[in-house]
Amino acid sequence: MRALGYIFLTIDRAAQVAVGEQQRVIQACATSLGLTVEDFFVEQGTSLKSPFRERKEAAGLLAGVQSGDTLITLKSEWVFGSAKEGVRLVSMLKKMSVGLYCIDLNENISLATERKLVVSEGGSTLILAVLKALAACDSSKHGESIKAAKRHQKSEGKYVGGPVPFGWQLEGEYLVQDLKQQQLIREIIKLRADRWSYRDIVQKLQERHNVRLSHEGIRRILVSNVQKKEEEKKRELGGKKRKNPELITHKEPDNRPLKVERHG
Repeated sequence: MRALGYIFLTIDRAAQVAVGEQQRVIQACATSLGLTVEDFFVEQGTSLKSPFRERKEAAGLLAGVQSGDTLITLKSEWVFGSAKEGVRLVSMLKKMSVGLYCIDLNENISLATERKLVVSEGGSTLILAVLKALAACDSSKHGESIKAAKRHQKSEGKYVGGPVPFGWQLEGEYLVQDLKQQQLIREIIKLRADRWSYRDIVQKLQERHNVRLSHEGIRRILVSNVQKKEEEKKRELGGKKRKNPELITHKEPDNRPLKVERHG
């Protein structure tokens, strides 16, 4: 059974713990566990948010680790990166029968430990449960953030993904009218006003313009086109109001003659 020390030097020098100090504390911890530190891995110039497995020194450590080994580090935050990555790391080490001892938690958080001749899960199960809960919260918040951002973009008339509807084209962040296809839509509207059926319109467009659309496609184009034009008008009006705030607060002047009260 080996102990391997993982030393992390934060990018923020003011928050760094010297290599020598980390080695001393890790050695003392290993001794209290009845282990001897065989090697130290010093990670530096790496962001805390970087997944443990993708860090240079951590990747080398994991490549040579064996069943029964124990990784010892000063702070849990130095190995987790995020709740989601913490879950992955702890689960992976548990399957490999490798311990992860975080001195700040005073626990082996990946494996059960022996306490007074009794095998105890200690804090490993609790830590893993907390990490899973935090990861689920992070994912939920991330999803809600994306939805909120899309709602905001849509309220401003911005394109938020999906197929570009017939009659429109993408220009930057917005859908703008495709003049050629809009001509076809005007022709469709006229034919519908003349009581042409959707199927007859489909045949007419194919014969006259070599455009192939289904009768259901014609119906969707008409509905979508009205909606998109309404959104375009709102966006243009919103832009004018932002450029000219007085358009929002302007009131017509009161030209009625002043009423003069006479006394006496």
